[in-house]
Amino acid sequence: MAENTFHIGLCMAGAVSAGAYTAGVVDYLLTALDRWEQCRGQSGVPTHRVQLSIIGGASAGGMTGFLTAAAINQRANNLFYKSWVTMQSDNMLGPLLECSDLNQTGLFKSFLNGNFANELASEAFSYSSIHWNDTPAYINPKLKVFATLTNLEGFNFPISFNTDLNWKNHSMSVHYDYACFQLANQNETSKGWMPVNFRTGLNTNTFRDAALATGAFPLGLAARTLKRPLYAIKENKWINQAGLVLNQQQPYYHSLHVDGGLMNNEPFEKVRELLNELVFNETKQANDFNHFGQFKSTVLMVDPFPGTLKEPLLPQQSVLDIAKHTLYAMMQQMKAKPAPIADILSKNKAGQFLIAPVRYDTANKRIEGAKAIACGAINGFSGFISQDFREHDYALGQYNCQQFLRNHFTIPIEHLATHPIFSKGYQGIDTSPYRSINSSSIQIIPIFDAQQKPSNWPILSQDPIASQKWALRKRVATLSKSIPLKGVSKKLFDISGYLFLNRMITKKLHQFMLQQLKEHELIK
Repeated sequence: MAENTFHIGLCMAGAVSAGAYTAGVVDYLLTALDRWEQCRGQSGVPTHRVQLSIIGGASAGGMTGFLTAAAINQRANNLFYKSWVTMQSDNMLGPLLECSDLNQTGLFKSFLNGNFANELASEAFSYSSIHWNDTPAYINPKLKVFATLTNLEGFNFPISFNTDLNWKNHSMSVHYDYACFQLANQNETSKGWMPVNFRTGLNTNTFRDAALATGAFPLGLAARTLKRPLYAIKENKWINQAGLVLNQQQPYYHSLHVDGGLMNNEPFEKVRELLNELVFNETKQANDFNHFGQFKSTVLMVDPFPGTLKEPLLPQQSVLDIAKHTLYAMMQQMKAKPAPIADILSKNKAGQFLIAPVRYDTANKRIEGAKAIACGAINGFSGFISQDFREHDYALGQYNCQQFLRNHFTIPIEHLATHPIFSKGYQGIDTSPYRSINSSSIQIIPIFDAQQKPSNWPILSQDPIASQKWALRKRVATLSKSIPLKGVSKKLFDISGYLFLNRMITKKLHQFMLQQLKEHELIK
């Protein structure tokens, strides 16, 4: 079967509340594969196989990747919809502003309360025997799932120099990290990859904690601790490239993490690396992944906020502008890909595809990227304000995925006859039902569903923040009280906060969020 199988590596970028869009995309992808499996064996249905073999992601994308692994055997539980759309309430500002996490005087862990994520994750990553199904054929039984992490302590590496100093060893620390898991349906897993089994509960708690760690938005949400077996650090070649010095005798490694997107928000190069290894192990041949006539795998990336080229900087910049651009440069450099730039820039590559938001307004004007999704306002946080926004983006993800699979996730027809997998899959089959919109390419995943219609753009009639102003002011006040001041300074700060500061901050935040919603055309 391996020689007739095409492998997909799914990569999901960070998305904040736009994880609802990513979840919609993945939900339809699995639905399309399900539908094909139901039709398999019928006359006129392609016979080749497509397997989801690698899942990687960062931040909200990493969380959705982990959800995908949990949902494989529990499709009827609607884990994607429950976790990203329903959540706990229509307006999630209530749970985010609730102050139960601020119970320690002089210390607060984050500006927002992320405890709601604990409850959602506990439900999503627990085993349910009621709706359990066997792993479908379109899922690789050795599926690998990983998420990027930002390790705050980091891994220390000693560097030796020839020097006159008594202190001979210089040290550096590396803060990129990965939580790597593999489905434990087989007796063995790859070195450095933790086995996970949702039916037995094997490592599911660690899996849940890793999902929360990759999504710990810095300062906004609390940093997360993660406990992993030591082998998952020392035997993982991504983490331990040169021999880590871990001064501990315990069998577990404890670490503190914030959002994985800080280090690598689009880990497609890691997904590609794993696909190349998989294809080589199956075929004993190098994976010619960028040639449409030979490729046996591809990376499918989902990114609700696809990057765009920045405008050239003006020579005259204020100190605040320089600070902003410096932070941006540091962030972008940390996320720069180690792959050769020339290889990344080359066009018409069979090895990587992208699904990103696209919609049309009432005047049939095409809108792309952050402006196309309702969760794109307030730097990606607007989805927490209204379930209507999350529902729209989830449905748009489903619609965009169907359009993508139908018309863009294809092989050019001139390569079909010679391709080692698709030529056999389409042998003796009328390809006309599976042609893309321009009729010059054939679907890799055949689509049997009728054309979907996109949902209407959600526009709120009332200010969704007004009802949360008291909760916002209370959280601002409680955060202010946690500032470690003493004596007269503390009394003066408390008085000014009560009389002026808390109200001013609350007002400014309200105005900012409302303006963002208006600019995004989400409120009348």
